[in-house]
Amino acid sequence: MEELSYRVRLAALWVMNMIAFFAYRTIAISEGATEVSVLSNMELATILVLLMVFAFLTLLLGRKNNRPMNIIAGTVFGIGELALFIDGITGYPSAPFNVMTGAAVVLMVSVVWLARKWPKRQS
Repeated sequence: MEELSYRVRLAALWVMNMIAFFAYRTIAISEGATEVSVLSNMELATILVLLMVFAFLTLLLGRKNNRPMNIIAGTVFGIGELALFIDGITGYPSAPFNVMTGAAVVLMVSVVWLARKWPKRQS
């Protein structure tokens, strides 16, 4: 039962990250931000699909593959979102979309932390 709890929590973090990432782009465009990484519709769709795939894989894969997948993917997405956050802070220091990118970074750090905390063996 503990394994299911880790899977559900990790999948929920991936879904929340997807929402935060979509909100970042929506708010950035509505604010007229042109000097930040505002993705095209195709790039946005690709990233959102990848986030959905990782949420799905978290529920589908066994523990042996799940932990490293979440650690690696969470780190890669976290670094990318940190770059977006830094880009937003330098171009628009008080813009509201920076809150969403900051939240996305925190969510990815949480994915990596929770995946690392997940016991390697079931007791």
